[in-house]
Amino acid sequence: AAAASFSAPGAPRLWLLLPQLFQFLQVHGPCQGSMFMWIDANQARILIGFEEDILIVSEGKMAPFTHDFRKAQQRMPAIPVNIQHVNFTWQATDQAEYFYEFQTLRSLDKDIMDDPTVNVPLLGSVPHKASVVQVGFPCRGDQDGVAAFEVTILVMDAGGNIILRTPHNAIFFKTCQRAKCPGGCRNGGYCNERQVCECQDGFYGIHCEKALCSPRCLNGGLCMSPGVCICPPGYFGPSCERANCSTTCLNGGTCFHPGKCICAVGFEGSRCELSKCRQPCRNGGKCTGRNKCKCSKGYHGDLCSKAVCEPSCGAHGSCVEPNRCQCRDGWHGRHCNKKQEIRCNARVLPWIF
Repeated sequence: AAAASFSAPGAPRLWLLLPQLFQFLQVHGPCQGSMFMWIDANQARILIGFEEDILIVSEGKMAPFTHDFRKAQQRMPAIPVNIQHVNFTWQATDQAEYFYEFQTLRSLDKDIMDDPTVNVPLLGSVPHKASVVQVGFPCRGDQDGVAAFEVTILVMDAGGNIILRTPHNAIFFKTCQRAKCPGGCRNGGYCNERQVCECQDGFYGIHCEKALCSPRCLNGGLCMSPGVCICPPGYFGPSCERANCSTTCLNGGTCFHPGKCICAVGFEGSRCELSKCRQPCRNGGKCTGRNKCKCSKGYHGDLCSKAVCEPSCGAHGSCVEPNRCQCRDGWHGRHCNKKQEIRCNARVLPWIF
């Protein structure tokens, strides 16, 4: 059904731009899971005027119209002024694992357009849940003109094998207009009649040049686009909140800075490998401080070596396990509170005269 949309009379040829960003994607087959990429119906309606999903990659195979990119690039039109970004949807199915890296996002005419943007980390894994990748074209707004920009992306499988089809990078063109706002509005911002930039969600600043990350990027991370932090070496996580320790923190310790651990209660050392208790806590007890044990239920004592019997075994028994008494000779019962009766077998002896 999607092919009919491309041949419709008067439809723009902008669709030729879309598959080229990811034209080299190829997987080993559906038996190990696969990869899909498409443009959803809403995005297609904006681009070509027809509200239909457009498949680019299906079960690891490129759609037929995406193969001859070199010829398509020669007649490819520039992206119009009114289109600030293009959305792709991608998904790795079943247990398939694929990893991607945006190696190049570069404007070749920086006086007209800034470097293109993406709303995902530059390095990561293709999600198993259908997710949107948005490629943005940030015109500077300083002058009219057409800017060229380059996009290079690599995708590899779980074995580290690069999945590549030629060419693996692409040059695109974007038409930009001089904005009424001095300095222009970036990241899809709109210059209103008051000559003030109205920013897209997730951006702020006079020129919409600043991204908003909530929660904020930690440990010196840089907010590149809404909700996307670029972490400095040694840190990772959505907000750069996790440190990458060269050695593992033991006994429940947490890495909070490259090579440094916060130890759980009762442990110390550079890797939390040392217990603060000189003698180990017994019967499941936990060391909570210098030679202090927190005992599990049913035990007590400095080392949690003594069992607890409730009620107690009294004066005639000792508690050997939780709620289990060992009674002394002559006593019995659950709590050693019953005295054994001694019965004598009487014998009648005849009198001897």
